[in-house]
Amino acid sequence: MALTAILFFAYSWQENKFLLKWPNFSIKKVSALIALTLIASFGVQFLVGHLNQLVFNKDYTFYYTYAFHDYGNYIMIISVALFPALFEELAYRGFLMQRLLNIVDEKEAIYITSILFFFIHFSMISFFWMLPFGLVLAYVRIKTNTLWYGIVMHFFFNLCACLIEIYNYGSF
Repeated sequence: MALTAILFFAYSWQENKFLLKWPNFSIKKVSALIALTLIASFGVQFLVGHLNQLVFNKDYTFYYTYAFHDYGNYIMIISVALFPALFEELAYRGFLMQRLLNIVDEKEAIYITSILFFFIHFSMISFFWMLPFGLVLAYVRIKTNTLWYGIVMHFFFNLCACLIEIYNYGSF
């Protein structure tokens, strides 16, 4: 997905390059978004853990995918938190949303990109948090006119999930 996101974003470089600027950067705004994202991520991790126990009577974790490696925790953070934050935002809130804004209004572009974002992460349990998260990321992208706030939010949401898994199943 990473290469595809980069290629599509680069294909429309003239139309997309402004999204990589960070106009009116605000440490206050980014701090508030990070705080809200961390609260949401903790809540989601807690609820999903309980739902998995209730519905499936087991834990689902991606920790053990990386645990065998000496640098597994770092690899997990890079592959679960950093890369998805960069490349999913380039793909969904970057290339796709920018293209959609040429043919539909902002609200429709927000909904379409959020639904597609949900589909790539599809599981019935994730519907209750992935779709709203996609809507928030798309809304933030439209309101701030940059990808960076969404990238930061996406990174911290996924980083929180990684750190909870490391805490619960591994060691720091």
